[in-house]
Amino acid sequence: MEEARERLRAGVAPSSVCGELAAGTARWENAAWAVGLALGIEEEELRRRLSIELDLQSEFEPGEEDLYAEILEMGGVFDVPKQLDEREQAVAEHLRVALRAQGGVGSGYFLSLQRGFVKGELARNFRALTGFGPRAGRGRPAEFWAALVAAGELLDPAEGDERGTVAQALAECRQRLADCTG
Repeated sequence: MEEARERLRAGVAPSSVCGELAAGTARWENAAWAVGLALGIEEEELRRRLSIELDLQSEFEPGEEDLYAEILEMGGVFDVPKQLDEREQAVAEHLRVALRAQGGVGSGYFLSLQRGFVKGELARNFRALTGFGPRAGRGRPAEFWAALVAAGELLDPAEGDERGTVAQALAECRQRLADCTG
């Protein structure tokens, strides 16, 4: 674990550290375990995450340690949980209400949102949910948009990315809510 900690402190990405360590052992999960602990992920949480990937090594051959590590990274194994303050917890709960009202989502989309919750990327999740919207015939639009409006009102309006700002997404949510309740 000390080697993993040193490599991470040097700025090496967790998946790269895992791949490097896995190349030096027959039990690749030991490398993943060392990286997770070095990142400060609690043992119980790390055990849960790695149990999902239990037999993953059997799908790879020697020399594919980096690919193995990247798959773990994409699955969120190395995501460091962010401690949410009271406001952020309220935002997260509103976003979860919206997610439940959405009417079902694809597994990749769901995994991306779950990783965003773990890492505290609430504004990103807000914009993603706004862009996706409720599913036609399966979602509960009024509940979905109301939950997003409540979340958006608690977020920093200027925070944004290539999809736009929270303020832009919030304006869209308010309009969609008015459309489905008015």
